[in-house]
Amino acid sequence: MSFARILVLAVLVAALGGYLYYYEVPQAQKEAEKEKLVGAPEDAVTGIELVYPDRAIVLVKGDKGWRLTQPLDAPADEPIVKTLLSSILGAQVQKSLDEMPKDLTAFGLDKPATIVKLTLKDGTVPPIQIGRNTAIGAKTYVRKGDEPKIYLTASTIGANLNKQVKDLRDKQLLAFQDDDVQRVDIAKEGGGTTAIVRKDKDAWTVDPGGLPADLTEVRSYLSSLRTTRAMDFPDENPTDLAKYGLDKPRLTITVATGKDGAVTQQLVVGGESTGAQTKQVYVRRSGSPAVFAVGEWAFKTLDKDVAALRDKAVLTFDGDKVGKVVLERKEGTGATLVRGSSGTWTLEGTPDLKSKGTAIQRFVDDVKDLRGSGVAAEPPGDLATFGLAAPDLRIVLTDKEGKAIGTVLAAKHDGKYYVMRDGGPVIFETRDYMYTRLDKQARDFQQSDTTTTTLAPGAMGAQGEPAPFPDDGGGEDDEE
Repeated sequence: MSFARILVLAVLVAALGGYLYYYEVPQAQKEAEKEKLVGAPEDAVTGIELVYPDRAIVLVKGDKGWRLTQPLDAPADEPIVKTLLSSILGAQVQKSLDEMPKDLTAFGLDKPATIVKLTLKDGTVPPIQIGRNTAIGAKTYVRKGDEPKIYLTASTIGANLNKQVKDLRDKQLLAFQDDDVQRVDIAKEGGGTTAIVRKDKDAWTVDPGGLPADLTEVRSYLSSLRTTRAMDFPDENPTDLAKYGLDKPRLTITVATGKDGAVTQQLVVGGESTGAQTKQVYVRRSGSPAVFAVGEWAFKTLDKDVAALRDKAVLTFDGDKVGKVVLERKEGTGATLVRGSSGTWTLEGTPDLKSKGTAIQRFVDDVKDLRGSGVAAEPPGDLATFGLAAPDLRIVLTDKEGKAIGTVLAAKHDGKYYVMRDGGPVIFETRDYMYTRLDKQARDFQQSDTTTTTLAPGAMGAQGEPAPFPDDGGGEDDEE
């Protein structure tokens, strides 16, 4: 190929590259970055006014965030306002009609569904008028101020801007950090107060009685209280609290925070709405005369007593220090579980069979995690009333030096399940699944010998014991 031809090709390639760089690429970028309806950054917006045919809502941004100023003065819901603002500032021009029609009725712009007025730090922008949706194409007609053209943007803008005051109002009732809470008082109608009192970072007691509290229950209660949010605002300045059951509230919850619990907030829980398809519960908070409505579940979640909040662990111990567990069953077929010096668990008395170490460790963990679902008797009184005088299960734990850790008694009696620490001050009722986790036999902790002859169902092994289960082929429990 001659030098001249090479030079011509080089010139053509350079020309094509220049065309792509200076024309096609900018055009593609321009297409990708479509014109925005409002060319303003979010942090420049200090006010939002939403004008509808039947109402107007005004939001103003101050030093403490967004606030409603019309039709009432109240804190605004910051995340909802940010989403609203994002819908306005993120709206893109999909297309425009550059010739303004004489009649705007067909576009819904003679009487706009919504007019958005934004105030900026350095002035205002033309009002955005939201019209009808297009018949096809999922677009909405929009006009900016008095501009002689109509814009089209995504049809989602209409729904995103259609707000009621309750949508934009702050719905949080109590504001606190769980780690700052020093005390919570739950006062019930007719007298009687349950108090949760912090003793240390992760240690609480429940009064009356000064009983240790269940940390999981306390954390759950604080979370429920902190996240309870208003669903509606039925009355801003009630004249008759009896209408809402707030003249004699069912619950009065006081949260004390800060050093020595010097700062308090209060939530008062009244009656339920009637006649509505979805029932709601009326509440008031300290510092506000307004009546709020929350979900009907709120009362059940916040109505707690000592029995619900106290620690219901049957036997508290360090699982790593357990050296031996003896499981006695009224029906026999119990088991003795021993931890060796290497930390390996074995089933005592079965030298020819492999023990399921994982199953044994899980059993020890289940004993440690055993909790009551409620208090059956305190003090215990007659154990026979609960089947615990001759329990179905007796679990004796000792440490690696042979010292006693404690004994758990468990029984199924009259269709219910009861557990207690032997010699303890309380009998607990427990869930059926917790009892089932403890109701084990020796064969549950051993791996059957693969050479053992499988007997027919119901057949008995030596000395009248049930025949071992056939080998299940291993699995995660067969590591030993």
